[in-house]
Amino acid sequence: MEIIDNKFELGDTWKLIDGLADESTKEMFELDEILYEISMKIYEFRLKNDLTQKQLAEKLEIKQSMVSKLESGQYNPSIEQLWKISKKLGWNFKVHLFGIFKS
Repeated sequence: MEIIDNKFELGDTWKLIDGLADESTKEMFELDEILYEISMKIYEFRLKNDLTQKQLAEKLEIKQSMVSKLESGQYNPSIEQLWKISKKLGWNFKVHLFGIFKS
């Protein structure tokens, strides 16, 4: 954290989290970021296609309240649910897992 003109500048959020948070908290932030990306993708689709939440819900064959939860990031959809949503919206759906494998 740096003080500039009597204002605090936090800098890179992830560096701050890495320095202050325990592993469990870091994992929570990582999941929240994934859910945020999903929610923004769905929200942007709805806006670009000039749809209400109710209209998008009908297209996805779910309730409007579920669209609201998806857009707000308050719901953690399963891989199967994301796959079904992607098919109904004409998206390609792929999951990439990255890691370092030790022998």
